[in-house]
Amino acid sequence: MRRNLSHTLRRLIYTAVLGFAVTAAGHDPAESFLQQGTKLLHLGLFADSVAMFTRALEQNPRDVKACYYRALANEMVDRQAAIGDWRKFVGLVAADPDSKEEVTQAEERLHALEKMPVLPESLRPSRYVPRAGDYYQEVAGPSVGLQWTQFPVKVFADSPPKEGRRALEKALDAWMRVFPLQTVGAREGADIVLSWAKLPKGTLGRERDLIQVEKEDGRLVRRKKSFISLDNSPRWSERERCAVVLHELGHALGIEGHSDDSRDAMFDEEVKILHLIQEGASGFYGVSSSTGINTKLTPRDVNTLIRLYNCPGPLVHLK
Repeated sequence: MRRNLSHTLRRLIYTAVLGFAVTAAGHDPAESFLQQGTKLLHLGLFADSVAMFTRALEQNPRDVKACYYRALANEMVDRQAAIGDWRKFVGLVAADPDSKEEVTQAEERLHALEKMPVLPESLRPSRYVPRAGDYYQEVAGPSVGLQWTQFPVKVFADSPPKEGRRALEKALDAWMRVFPLQTVGAREGADIVLSWAKLPKGTLGRERDLIQVEKEDGRLVRRKKSFISLDNSPRWSERERCAVVLHELGHALGIEGHSDDSRDAMFDEEVKILHLIQEGASGFYGVSSSTGINTKLTPRDVNTLIRLYNCPGPLVHLK
């Protein structure tokens, strides 16, 4: 759902959904509650969808689909409840030879939830703003396993150019408002390292992750480090620099892929800025570049990050 859907409209949809459920309940109450719960889930109204799936399960405690979708919804409401639902789902379908794939997916999701760390307050489901929507489904697949598990995440900026320092501060400040970042004065021990160099023509910035598996206390521990390279050319304006740092930091924090909305910070800023250059609207030609450049996070950016840290992978429809 795009973010221009207003809160009022969402509530009207919710009211209509409930009304339809009540009307249809006389025919097949469990199926009606299941359908409406699924619609609410896709609207990002997670607690409301849990309530609908619960009503379906009250009608039929062995409703496999209601249990499955309540587990998905509960990932954004109550992690322990989600774990319980996934266990129940596996128990309901484990004996069905045609459900091997679904059992495997559920068990993988269950194990991932059990291993997730306790999250900082800013990343918990209660901070999700339903009326804003998100682009979770577009990035969930490639983003699996790229989230940090220890906080705060430490950031080191390696000799930023004078003209880029203000942009760096703005981008870091924007992410620090919603994610536990800590700037450090040395590369050693840093989780995210930013550096500046002359990049290939047409490249404003790039981010890469290094995943290492180390042995600690007799067990294997997966550790991540992120490296961000930024073009040090003086031709970029402060807004362009800020947009690129903001964007690349988003990748480093675990958003792999891009938003489908050009207003979001995680839209492909490089494509946008280079397009503006071609139109003569960027600092490359000495013209103000204020038009169309994102220097702030949107609620969709924040919502997507929250879901990535609470939901282990994309939503898969049950056959």
